Amino acid sequence: MKEILNDYILPSGVLLTFIAATVNIYFTRKNLKTTKYIDTITSERIKWLSIIREEITHLVAVISETLIIHKRAIEDIESQNPSESYIDNANYEYHRHSSDSLNESSLVIQPKINFQEIIKKLHLLKLRFNPNEDVDILNSIQFFLDFYMLKYVTTKDLEEAKANLNNLSNQTQLLLKKEWEKVKLETKGK
Repeated sequence: MKEILNDYILPSGVLLTFIAATVNIYFTRKNLKTTKYIDTITSERIKWLSIIREEITHLVAVISETLIIHKRAIEDIESQNPSESYIDNANYEYHRHSSDSLNESSLVIQPKINFQEIIKKLHLLKLRFNPNEDVDILNSIQFFLDFYMLKYVTTKDLEEAKANLNNLSNQTQLLLKKEWEKVKLETKGK
């Protein structure tokens, strides 16, 4: 009996222990690699979300400022050759807000925005999105690339630009929310 224990059972136990340890090491390494991969992807996705948020915020601010500049320019042109309805509207607005503070007196709006800067930011932002999934955002960005190439801007163009600016903000919010949900799932290992 002692011979059977020493010849067969003990070596079998050592062999099975070795096999179990080897399998355990294999699966531990595999889990570590998977965890490291998920951590890297999650970290990069969070960085990307932050970059998109910053760039969209800056771009929306600059575009908003250019729309204000265009609106003021159109109003200045209309005031130089006022129509009767323009005069009536101006008088009405003046009387309606005669005791109100002008918000623009507390704000600083640059007289001009650097064309190269805004076009560069639009193109850079365009490259950050997926052309198959982020079509609405890319269409809004393309609208502004085309908008800044116009020689003249009309009131209708300004209204369309405001709508596209709102669309850009809304679609970006949806994208950020969707991507954040992916980050939450990734951190849970799904």
